[in-house]
Amino acid sequence: MRRKRWYFPYSMVVPSLLAAVLFIPFGMNLLGHALYGERYFPPLIKMKLPADSSAISLPEEINRSVPFEMVLHVDTKELAQRMNDIANESLPGMAPQGVHGQVFPEMRAELTGSTFTIDPPEPQAQLFSNRDETHWSWTVTPEREGHRQLSVQLYLQTTETTAEQPKVVNLAEIQVFVKKGVLSWLWTYGIWVGTFILLVAGWWWVKRPLGKYKHRYKSHK
Repeated sequence: MRRKRWYFPYSMVVPSLLAAVLFIPFGMNLLGHALYGERYFPPLIKMKLPADSSAISLPEEINRSVPFEMVLHVDTKELAQRMNDIANESLPGMAPQGVHGQVFPEMRAELTGSTFTIDPPEPQAQLFSNRDETHWSWTVTPEREGHRQLSVQLYLQTTETTAEQPKVVNLAEIQVFVKKGVLSWLWTYGIWVGTFILLVAGWWWVKRPLGKYKHRYKSHK
């Protein structure tokens, strides 16, 4: 009994080579990111002043190019009192972040991050909520994926500062992991897929007239 032999059509050599050239680097890159790439983690908030991290709220999942809202709720009277108590109990020159004099509850807040678009970008004045807390909010748009950092700064008024030159202190540092959004994925991998489709379509369009010509030639013969 004769074995049936399988032949690889010569017409499929070019598409196979194109697929190998395009998708082997893509697959290796995808596998490398899966095994050794940066790992996702929820936002990590590190407070630099005597305030609870629950004062800052932002989404658990952050995607590139997708805006999200970050909100800060602080009882500025309580925070000012805590800072004054710590300063009174500290040795000279050992006050938190070099704050001198009595701290007043009137504060402004600013959110900064080098790889984010932040609106509004300038320091904001206080807005009081129904619970006598100060409320600040920002619309944040990540520009890059991976491990990124945001910082919250407060502009304090003390007995040794002026309205034009407040004391700037760091309230919190926020570590976030920005995932690749849909637009970022399309920009990174859609080019490969689109290029492969265009090459195959072009190859098929070139081969199609030749196939018709061969078929007509055999029929006339």
